[in-house]
Parts: sequence; structure tokens; C-alpha cells
Amino acid sequence: MNTGASWTTLATVSGTATIFGMVPFGTKIELHGFDFLRDRKIQGTSMGGNRFRVDMPRLLSLWRQGRLKLDHLLSGRLKLGEINEGFAALKSAAPVRQLIDFGG
Repeated sequence: MNTGASWTTLATVSGTATIFGMVPFGTKIELHGFDFLRDRKIQGTSMGGNRFRVDMPRLLSLWRQGRLKLDHLLSGRLKLGEINEGFAALKSAAPVRQLIDFGG
């Protein structure tokens, strides 16, 4: 993984670079000690600091009120019975975000 190679260009002196998302298990990132000498910091997060039990009900409430516009972010909708086709589409990198309808 080449993530560590460019983080110093993103983090200014006394700045912080955040790596987000899931890094495959066992992946090593190489960092050079010299890069830390100017008060630079690196941190990681898998869900952006999401507090799921607090944030999700709040976001759902905002969406139901029409105050949080999400529908334009969807690239498709699937019925639960189409889940295998959805996974196949994800592997092809075609869709960005699909909504799974668990109701029928």
C-alpha cells in the first residue's frame, strides 16, 4: 500500500493526516521517521468517528423530515432477493451506492 508515501505532502507543519476506510488485514504501511520531526501527525479511522447509536437515529430523523437529501446519492435500488446481483455489480465497480429494500 502506497498511502504513507504522500501523506507528508498533505499534512502541513503541525498538521494531521487521516487515513480513512478499511485497510486490508495484514497490510503494512511504511513511514519515515524524519517526516514526524516537524510536528506532523497521522491517524486512522474506519467510519469517520461515527457514533452509530447516536448519529444514525438523528440522520434518519433528518432524512424523514426532508432536511437531509440523500436520494440523489443512490446509484440504484435492489430487492433483497437481488442481493447476489448487487454483490456482483460491486465487484465490477459499476455502482457507487445501492439501497437494499428489505421489505419485499
